[in-house]
Formats: sequence, C-alpha cells, structure tokens
Amino acid sequence: MGRGGTKTVVITGASRGIGEATAKRLAEPGMEMILLARSEDKLDSICKEISHRGVHADYLVTDLSTVDVAREAARKIAERCEAIDILVLNAGMSNDKPFEEASLDEIVYELGVNYLAPVSLLHTLLPQLKRRRSHVIVIGSLTAILPFPSNATYAASKAPLLSLIKSLRLEMRGEGIHFGIVLPGLTNTAATEQMTSRLPRATPEKIAEAIVECIADRKGLVIPGVGNRIAAAVFQQFPGLGEKMLTPFRRRLIPGYDDHVSK
Repeated sequence: MGRGGTKTVVITGASRGIGEATAKRLAEPGMEMILLARSEDKLDSICKEISHRGVHADYLVTDLSTVDVAREAARKIAERCEAIDILVLNAGMSNDKPFEEASLDEIVYELGVNYLAPVSLLHTLLPQLKRRRSHVIVIGSLTAILPFPSNATYAASKAPLLSLIKSLRLEMRGEGIHFGIVLPGLTNTAATEQMTSRLPRATPEKIAEAIVECIADRKGLVIPGVGNRIAAAVFQQFPGLGEKMLTPFRRRLIPGYDDHVSK
C-alpha cells in the first residue's frame, strides 16, 4: 500500500460517529484506506460501502485502550503500507461520570484510549509519516479549553492532545509533517445521545468537513462552530470571566451536568 501516487489514509474509531463520517468524506477513487475500531461488522459494512467508490478499503479490529495494543496495531499498519498520507486519530471515549464517582481503573482506561493510545500510534508510525508530506489530524475536544464539570477526567484526557500538537508543529517543522487538531463541541453521536443540554449539536458530517478544512489548509487548530470559537476565545483570554458567565447556566448548557447533579 501507499506506493507510487496512491494516497493512503488511516482512521481510528472509524466504525461510527465522526470516524465513520470522516472515512466516507475522505474516500476517493484510487485511495487506500485502513479503518480501525472494535466493531468488525460495522467496519466491514463501511469498507464495502466506500469500496464501491473505487477505494481499496481494509480494516483492523482492535481496542485502542493501552500503549501495547496501540503499538501492535501500528506495527500491523506499517506492514500493510510503506507510507501514510493522512492519519486521523479519532478513537475516544468518556466515562461520563463526576470525578468522585469514577474509579481509578475507569480513569486510567479513559486516559489510555484518549491520550496514551493515540500518542503510541503516532510515535510508532512516524517512519511511515515522514516518507510523505503527511497530515496527522487529532480529534480532541472543546473541553481541552473549556471546563467540563461532571466529566472532568474526560476533559483532562483530551487537554494534553492540544498541547502535544501545538508543540509538535514546532518541534517537527523540518520533517514536512502537518500536525493539526480539531476540537468539536457537543456532537450528535452515540456517546452523547443521552446527555441533556440546550446547546446546538453538530453532526458528525459537520466535524468531518472541519477535518477536511484542517487538511486542505494545513491548519494547526480548527474549532467547528461560531459559538464554540467564541466560547473558546473567552476562556482562553478571560478564564475568570468565562467561569463566572458559565456558572449560572451550567445546568442548561454543560452536556450531562444536570443528569449527574440531579441523581
């Protein structure tokens, strides 16, 4: 794979939601695509669908929850392709629990899926990425900037991805790799369908478009949605003011907050 002029794309968490929408959005005739997720049935279905567009689609069933599993997945990917043009690190999960209710094992697992596993994949696949002017797009979360009470450990597991990408853009500037991160706000996926909030929900397809924008313009950071960009700017420039503004409306605005505090 990845020989000659063929474009090779690898996407994690590709069986549903943002990952699935991204796979379908990026699929182009002649492309070679490797999709990773836990659900073989879903992966097989998506691969068959995009294969009808002239894509050579393959999948790898894996639970990207630990460094060792991620390293092994990266090794299998490296065996299948000599170079990678686009790597989308999307796999993630949330305990969806207040801090004091989450066990340490749950917190460690969440951190493994959301931060340690993608870092392991990226680190192991660097040789394949350095062979092209590759794109590495990480799907973080707006909670890397905004507070997320009732899901504090999720926010904490997403925040280091933003710091990593900002630093790698400078550290590896000479390697020709484009590092970018997309920070979605509330998105309509299976993981959020039970969360209550008055905030508008983006579709996975909207986030996939943001990923395309990040790739096309080689951007370092993309925050989909005008409201999300305004909120991020407020909390970055005036964190104290942002907290004061959010506190009276946290029950209505913060996804899932009212569900937890009402128990």
